[in-house]
Amino acid sequence: MDKSTLLQLAADELETRELRTSRIEIIDYAPSDRGLRVLTPPGSVVVFLDHAGEPMLDRIRETVLSGSGEDVRLAQEIQELFRARTRVSEYRAYRLLCEAESFATIRYGARTLATHVFPPPGPGLVAIENPYNGGRLAPDELTLVEHLVPGTDAGLAAVAVRHMPSLTEAERAAVEQVPEDQLEMNLTLRADCCDNWTHVAEVICQITYANYLAMEAPVQDAVSLSPEQIARLGPAASARKLLDLRRELLGHDHR
Repeated sequence: MDKSTLLQLAADELETRELRTSRIEIIDYAPSDRGLRVLTPPGSVVVFLDHAGEPMLDRIRETVLSGSGEDVRLAQEIQELFRARTRVSEYRAYRLLCEAESFATIRYGARTLATHVFPPPGPGLVAIENPYNGGRLAPDELTLVEHLVPGTDAGLAAVAVRHMPSLTEAERAAVEQVPEDQLEMNLTLRADCCDNWTHVAEVICQITYANYLAMEAPVQDAVSLSPEQIARLGPAASARKLLDLRRELLGHDHR
C-alpha cells in the first residue's frame, strides 16, 4: 500500500464514523530552565492527546500549571517513550486506524491542524506540534473532533500547551493588532507533509514532537523582524511572516 492509497482509505473510514466535538484547553508553559530540555519548544502550541482517563495528560497539565520544575524530567520521559517507537507500514497504519474505536481531527477555527490522530498501541501519548507567532488566540476555537465507531463508549482527551515566543516591542504591537476575524493566522500546522495533515499520524506516531525531542538542546527562540520590515508589511502581514519564520525554525519541510 502506498501513501496515496492509505490517505484515500483513511478518508473513507472517516465517513463511516459518528462525530463528537469538545474544546481543547490551552494552558501556558514557562520552562523551569530554558537551557535544559523543555516540554514544548518556544513559539509553539503542542496538543497532547491520549485515551480519556490515561494519567499522562493529567501529569502534563499538573506539571505545567504548578511550575514545580518537573518539566525537564517529564520531557525526558516523553522523549524515551517516542524513541521506543518505530515507523510502521502504510498497510499496518490503515489496520490500526480501522481498529481504533476513536480517532481525531484537531482544528483551530476553520483550519485543520491534524487528522486521523489516535494513540498507538502501548503507551499511547501523541503530540502535535503547531507553530505559533505569539499573537492572540481564540481558545474556544481549538477543537477536538472525534470520529467514533457507532455505539462505542471509548473516547479521547487532549490538552494544549502554549510556549510563548520572545517578541520585540514592535513585533508584539504588530501581532496584537491582528483583527478578531483573522486570529486563525496566529497558529498553523507543522506537519512534515503539509498536504495530508500528518500522514495518519506520520505512520503511526513517530511524529513531529519526537523529532524535536531527539535534539540535544531545545529549539532556539531566534525569530525576529526589524521595525522597518514591520512598518513596510503592516500588522497582518507581519503576523503571517512571523508564523512562517517560526514554522521554518521548527523544521517544516514541504515534501
